Amino acid sequence: MPAQSSSSPITPASARGASPAAAPPETPTGRAADHPTVGAAGPNRPLADPAGSGAVPAVDVPRPAGPADPVDVMPTTVEAAGSPAGTTVPAAPSAPATPPAPPVPSPAGEIPLPADLAALRETAVGVLRANDLGDITRPSPTLYPHQWLWDSCFIAIGLRHLDPARAAAELLSLLRGQWPGGMIPHVIFAETTDYYHAGPQRWRCDRVCTTAGGVQSTGVTQPPMIAEAAVRVGEAMTRNERVDFYRRLAPGLIRFHEWLYRERDPDDSGLVALVHSWESGMDNTPTWMEMTKPVAPRTVRALRRINGDDALDALRRDSKEVPPDERLTSADLFTLYRIVRELRRSRYDFRTIRDTFVPLVQDVAFNAILIRANEHLVTIADEAGIPIPRWLSRSMRRSRAAMNELWSDGLYFSRDFRTGELLHHPTIASFLPLYAGVVPDDQVDGLVKTLLSPRYWARYGIASVPTDDPAFLPRCYWQGPVWVNMNWLIADGLDRYGRREAADAIRANTVEVIRASGSMFEYYSPLDGSGAGSNRFSWTSALLIDILATHPQVGLTSADSTRNP
Repeated sequence: MPAQSSSSPITPASARGASPAAAPPETPTGRAADHPTVGAAGPNRPLADPAGSGAVPAVDVPRPAGPADPVDVMPTTVEAAGSPAGTTVPAAPSAPATPPAPPVPSPAGEIPLPADLAALRETAVGVLRANDLGDITRPSPTLYPHQWLWDSCFIAIGLRHLDPARAAAELLSLLRGQWPGGMIPHVIFAETTDYYHAGPQRWRCDRVCTTAGGVQSTGVTQPPMIAEAAVRVGEAMTRNERVDFYRRLAPGLIRFHEWLYRERDPDDSGLVALVHSWESGMDNTPTWMEMTKPVAPRTVRALRRINGDDALDALRRDSKEVPPDERLTSADLFTLYRIVRELRRSRYDFRTIRDTFVPLVQDVAFNAILIRANEHLVTIADEAGIPIPRWLSRSMRRSRAAMNELWSDGLYFSRDFRTGELLHHPTIASFLPLYAGVVPDDQVDGLVKTLLSPRYWARYGIASVPTDDPAFLPRCYWQGPVWVNMNWLIADGLDRYGRREAADAIRANTVEVIRASGSMFEYYSPLDGSGAGSNRFSWTSALLIDILATHPQVGLTSADSTRNP
């Protein structure tokens, strides 16, 4: 268990202009509860190496393979532990045949990492340092200059190995953006002049409410990963530190879960509905794009008819750092902007929104993450000594049973809130019920077999859209690339189902894909392992640190590239 010390790679710092936030005014939707005071975003803080020898620079790791000369990584297979005969686990991708690097000394009790993995870890630490803004961490230095909800949660999971107090501050800072009704928004805008295409001017939330910390935010939420991250951070603390952390976090966290059920499950179905694809965290998966396409603005529909995508591309500014073919299309982006305008007109109130054209989806991945978060919330509230309202406990129990309604033909699918029809687009979201722990025992083996099939497990890991799907694009955002956070979630679920060999194969593959690219990319091609999206990406860095700390044998397996894990 890491302990906070002066030699921690990330050390606490005085926040810039820290002062108690003014309590928000009462609103028709309710009154904000007491919330912990957290510092405003401050300047980057110095990082010290584990030996205390000074600042750790970002390390440029030699790239052993890339898209121009991919290593032979077509996964071979082994029998999956606990699975029926014929269920196989793809092995980690093969690395170039070079002599193993000498191990690097590590803290007592830890398995030493090979030199190249130790250097890769220091690169990850350097990325987190560069993206640290004080009590918040931006996902990347240019494309994502603010604080994202589930990004901060994944980041905290990695930061706990460097500085548990800093990881806790990352999560507590999310409460600055909490709305009076309980919502925690998907983006809390930092004090920066960096351009962001969907900034405060697009949302105008200041006309609707005042956030807990007086900051500007978006008007929608994101997958509720806070409880998961809080429990992981708590594991790195002493009991007294953990109880104090939980007591500061629990009131706001309970209010967030209350808001999800009260506002987004008005019919008591057990499943919450989302009002924008950005809430899912998987912006342009085929499921969401099918739902949004009918509500495209007239101009977009007209330009589509005459193949006028170039005209739309000229209007957007979010693809200046990243090539347009790695992002959602301009037509899709401007459609999502139109939905934001309608949400704004509806004052972000679900009772009004459900009477508009806005697509409403009971997203399978979001609800799976919520179910797991509910379990962690019980743990947090119990240790903090804060009761969970009875009605919320009943709603949380209903969610587990309701997930069965999303099962069809061997997979889980999202559902149209209005029609009740399943949206039969297989994506990586179909496997998140494994993370939630809601898959019946007699369905687990079949779901795992599908996950490990060539449709999903391509040359470099689990594709976010099946490789034989017409919508599959290997380097386009959520239409095909491998995402480290999805691998982390699915591997965690497989562990709890006793499929540890499959889980470790996913982790080993994740480490090898990052190592082969040499950089902390936002996502990776499942076909050639090349990095795509934003570089110097925080949650890729943080989750790599977590995997190497909690499953060091996976790093060694990845380094050896054994074909029979």
